[in-house]
Parts: sequence; structure tokens; C-alpha cells
Amino acid sequence: MKPTTYARSLHELNVLCDQGFREVILEPNALARFGKLSKEEYITLFNRASELGLRVLLEWDILMTEDIFSEKVTAIRELLPYADALRVQDPGALHWAIKETRKPLQFIAENGNHNREALEGWIELSGGRLERVVLSIELSKPVIEDYVEHLSVPCELLGLGRILLFYTPRPLLSALLPERVTQNEELAALGESEESPHKGFPLVENQHGTFMFHIKEFCLLEYASDLREAGLGFFRIDQRWETPSKVAEITALIRGFDAHAFESLKESYSQDLMRGFYLVNKTDSQFHKLKNSRLQKREGNYIGEVLEAQKASHLAIMVKNVRGMRSGDLLQIIHPKGQVIDTKVHTLRNLAREAVTEIPSGSVALIQFVEGVWAKSQVYYVEV
Repeated sequence: MKPTTYARSLHELNVLCDQGFREVILEPNALARFGKLSKEEYITLFNRASELGLRVLLEWDILMTEDIFSEKVTAIRELLPYADALRVQDPGALHWAIKETRKPLQFIAENGNHNREALEGWIELSGGRLERVVLSIELSKPVIEDYVEHLSVPCELLGLGRILLFYTPRPLLSALLPERVTQNEELAALGESEESPHKGFPLVENQHGTFMFHIKEFCLLEYASDLREAGLGFFRIDQRWETPSKVAEITALIRGFDAHAFESLKESYSQDLMRGFYLVNKTDSQFHKLKNSRLQKREGNYIGEVLEAQKASHLAIMVKNVRGMRSGDLLQIIHPKGQVIDTKVHTLRNLAREAVTEIPSGSVALIQFVEGVWAKSQVYYVEV
């Protein structure tokens, strides 16, 4: 199993050579989702990588409409002489590269084609031109092992890096700014969810669109030896957003895992790490939440369910029992995670925000906001 990674500077190329890498991924800004290299910078890095004995992989991973594709063909033709292999994600780009080029090809199948039959179809369509398939991190360990064993070309898997959750070609961040930004300017921000307590989602906007990433990074460093034994061809490291880069420490862990060194890496890493779907297929994990006993209990002094928790404003509760809800009621609110919160109805309003003394069954009651209560919490009254 060979490590592979990205480089954006001459210094990074020298580091990779010192760490024993035999190839490097270069990203021109016109063709790669997160590329920062101009044509001239790309060629400079290609020449230096060739001097160092590194095989250069040209990344062309943007998704394109027909008009954008026609525009990018010119750029790719200009850079193909400065590449040892071409990496593509767009199926249309792959089809074009099979017909119009003679370069070895690598297909990035991270966002689709998750079944083996589909991947075998692309390998067959290439007529022997595909030299590598990049697998999705959504695959579990048994599936990865199956693909590695049965696919006729080597497989690559992300070993450490960001998890892309969402992409749109629209410029969502710059739309919020009062001034216009230049086309090639990259914007970065952190996002949070209005529907859950999660926050800190990295957001990036560049000329290709807007990208949102998971708050944790994907990491399989603990399982590098297992993947090596399974026959995985390439283990990709993505340090493009980690400053300073930890390529040296990561490469040492790939060669020989050390638990203490791994814990030190996690402590100094900018993001928390997770292994995703690798060990367990979590496709049925939501069924457990749907069967959460805390959300199913409806007998006794049950009042209803919290529909909305608006901080510093109100809780909206759907009243479902025959008794209804009354001003002055003592309430016991059970959080979906099991926490129990006691409170008293100090303010009671209807949806017209009119103060009332009672809300009947089948209506929504607005009471004062209670810290720590989320939507889906279950509400009961306490008899005195």
C-alpha cells in the first residue's frame, strides 16, 4: 500500500520526497475543486516533481455542465503534457479522456458508483485505460475488502482528510457580503445548524461553488495495516487545510502504527477525527432513534411534544392529551437523550400570542423558553 497526497508548493514537494512518497497530486485552480495553482505555478511544480522522481497526477475533479466542460477542455489540453496520469470525477470528463487522450486515467468514484458492478462497468468502458479507482469513504470494511479483491485495478481510499457533506455551484458565502469579491478569491467560514446543536461546519467558497464539510475529519490511520493486508493499493492523505502539515507524523503511523504517537497527533490536530462507516454499516442507525423509548411513552400525565425551542423567546408545545395545558402547571420535560427537566408554566399563550389560562387538546401552546430543551422533547404534567 502506497501513500499519496497533494502538494501546493516547492517546499511540500521536497517534504514528500524526504518522506518516501513516489507520487503527488497537483491541482490547477481552473480544473480542481480546491486547486490554487495557476498554469505557470502548476508547470513549475511539475518540473520540480519530475526532478525529484515523483510521478505527477493531474487532478480534474470539478463537476461540469456542458458549457463549462467545453471551456475546460482547452485548459486540460494545455496541461496534459505536464502530467503522468489524469484523475477525473465527472463521468463526462472520464468519457472524453478515454476518447481524446492517451494518458493513464484514475476515476474518482467517491460520490457515486458505490456498487461493484458500476465500478466494473467503468473499468470495462475504459478499455484498459483506468489504472486506479478512488473508493468512497461511505463503504464499510467488508465492502472495501471485497472491492479490493475483485476489481481488476488498484483501489485508493482516503486515509485522513475532510468529509464533504454538501456542494452547490452557487456562491453562498459571497452573497452575504456587502461588497463583491474577485472570481478567484476563496472565502472560508464556519456554519451551524438551526435544527440541532451542532456547529463548526467548515464552509469554503471559491470559483467552483460552495462546499460544506463535516465538523470531524475522516481518519483510518488506526486501520492502515488492515487495509495493507487486504491489498489496498493507495492510502490518500489530505493535509490541505491543516497548518502546519503533519505529513511526516502521519507517514510514520502508516508505516508502523504507534498508539501513543496517534494520541499525540489527535491532541494536536485542528479537528476531531472519526472513522465513519468503516467498522459498522450505520444505514439502519436512524431506526433506533425512531424507536427511542423516551419518545414513545404516551400514557399517564402525558401532555404533548415540543415542536420548537426558540432561545430567549418560547417553547412551542403541541398539546395532545384530553386535559389540555393550564397556566401554573408543573411540567416534567424529557429530552430525547434522557435528561429530565422540571419547570412551571409561568407564561401561557396561543399561536396568536394572546395570553390565556388554558390551551385545549389539539392546539399549540407557547410557554416561556426553558434552557436545554430541544424539539421532540416529551412533556408531562406533575400532579401536586
